[in-house]
Amino acid sequence: MSTTRIMDIGGRAVIVEFERKRIKNINVRVRRDGSLYASMPYWVSYAEAEKFMLSKASFFLKALDEVAKRSSEEDDWKNIDKESVENLKKLIVELIDLHMPFFAARGVPRPSKIVVGNYRSFWGECMNKRGILKFSTRLAGKDRELVEYVVVHELSHFLVPNHSEAFWNIVGSVIPDYKVKRKILNGKAVKR
Repeated sequence: MSTTRIMDIGGRAVIVEFERKRIKNINVRVRRDGSLYASMPYWVSYAEAEKFMLSKASFFLKALDEVAKRSSEEDDWKNIDKESVENLKKLIVELIDLHMPFFAARGVPRPSKIVVGNYRSFWGECMNKRGILKFSTRLAGKDRELVEYVVVHELSHFLVPNHSEAFWNIVGSVIPDYKVKRKILNGKAVKR
């Protein structure tokens, strides 16, 4: 049997479902809907469980913000129209054409296939043995310079398949400020 309460965590009203179980510790999970689920031992009072949760308030607030951000990104993706995706593929091809002379001079053949799809776990992927580059539709609507960074990143994997220093040296020789672009793309920096 569970009980649902509204808790004030760091000044934010958060719905928390408490459920007693045969366990030894309090376990808390952040749900996709922005609520929390807390399983707790039978011998722990609600007051103790709430006190525990408040002691970890900064962790829960950060996790709730991350869930809200992911949900917002998913909503943004759902609003991407087919024309934007077709424009993205044209831009990717244009950027590959722009940078191919640099990579061709180092023995890289033109990619055999370029795929744009609904990939959530990566911006781009290089399948270097098969000559295939994949790009996420999440790039649609991103600034050209960020898409360019992803294209160069993936082309660089044809030369170095890992993220070693040699790989980053190649990326850096084409895009000197790649660290800034990478941070912006991953939401860890503010655009200039």
